[in-house]
Amino acid sequence: MSIAKYLLPGFIKAPYFNIKKRVESLETSVRCLENAIDAMVVSPNYVDTDDVGFNGQRCRKRIFADIISTISIDAIVETGTWIGNTTGYMATTAHKPIYSCELSPRFHALSKLRLRELQGLHLEQCDSRQFLQKLSRGDVTGKSVFFYLDAHWYDDLPLNEEVGIIANHWHEFVIMIDDFKIPDDPGYGYDDYGPGKALTIDLLIPLAQKHHLGVYFPAAQSSEETGARRGCVVLASTGIQSENLSRLSTLRQWRNL
Repeated sequence: MSIAKYLLPGFIKAPYFNIKKRVESLETSVRCLENAIDAMVVSPNYVDTDDVGFNGQRCRKRIFADIISTISIDAIVETGTWIGNTTGYMATTAHKPIYSCELSPRFHALSKLRLRELQGLHLEQCDSRQFLQKLSRGDVTGKSVFFYLDAHWYDDLPLNEEVGIIANHWHEFVIMIDDFKIPDDPGYGYDDYGPGKALTIDLLIPLAQKHHLGVYFPAAQSSEETGARRGCVVLASTGIQSENLSRLSTLRQWRNL
């Protein structure tokens, strides 16, 4: 066994860790840029296919279909439009008004271009927390809403505040968080932005306890999933929303809170 890690002083290990993280971030940015270019060249208009929306994950799509067919949803709110694939998929599948925000001016412009032929979309370029605060005083106030949270991309992780705003301003809601670690299935990918910023159950437990939220993970194993095989978690307000989710075969409730 190598003993280098025990001999390297902290001031050497820390720069190495930072370089590793920067390389990983650069690789992710390059992949993201490639996807954006592909969207502009290959699919300048949104086209509904099996590989588009929810990372191309068919099991995830079945979860979404079960939720909107079981729970009465008045509107859909998305944070993190990106290039508009999931936005377009939810619009053509659910046929509900969709409100989506994107922090990046470039991706906001690209999504507006690709989704311009779809009806019922409200796209804004702004911070997700500002967006949710605005909606809490506007069009979707008091309505039953499906929230899709996918704005976790930069060093500033807005997830805690996003969930807090939703729980404090809506009584009937379901939240799906993308890129989340499935505690007992390492085959699902998830986002990790460093200490205290990994999308794991440890980050979620205080939020679920504080706001009395039911927590659900995909029932399908990662080996059954298609596409990018990214993990997700579904949260719901207590009462009829949580009761309905508990009956879905595509979800399993997490009770270890």
